[in-house]
Amino acid sequence: MTLHTTLTCAAILLSAVTVAGPLASSSPAAAATIANCSAANTFVWAAFDGNGTAGTTYYALEFSNVGSKACTLRGDASVWAVGKAGLQLGKPASHQGVPSTVTLAHDGTAHAILGVVDTGAACPGQGVQATGLRVVPPGQSLPAPAGEKDEVEYFPVEVCAHQSSMNVLPVRSGTGIPLHTTS
Repeated sequence: MTLHTTLTCAAILLSAVTVAGPLASSSPAAAATIANCSAANTFVWAAFDGNGTAGTTYYALEFSNVGSKACTLRGDASVWAVGKAGLQLGKPASHQGVPSTVTLAHDGTAHAILGVVDTGAACPGQGVQATGLRVVPPGQSLPAPAGEKDEVEYFPVEVCAHQSSMNVLPVRSGTGIPLHTTS
């Protein structure tokens, strides 16, 4: 490995640690005086690299505060698969785990882990191919009309047509790291 490559890797790692570290807090005291995050100040995105194990692939869903002030998220996101026309496919993701409150600083990010179960093992029939996900952050409702802030486009997953084949954990502080973060 050359010195240039080593320095480049170190710079990338340092910037990732700097960005991921102080942006979110789980402090209940801080959350008590800070407003809930709204649809207008929350941007949803996802890591496309999944981590598969025992018939389920896990993805990091990210919630970034694009507002000018700190805000809080508490609980579980609502997640479902959508087709090309944006219509729901299958049932929404089930919720697992104990919710907590996360405070997002301005430009801060929190994450939740989405598990997508292998449809060959979970569906009574054949699965359906989704083109994306609709994600509503914890404590929020679906904006009308639904749009870019709540849709993760180009996220091809296969889901069961008539039952839930996804599950989502409660929101946690910090950015989820693809192929590494499990909670």
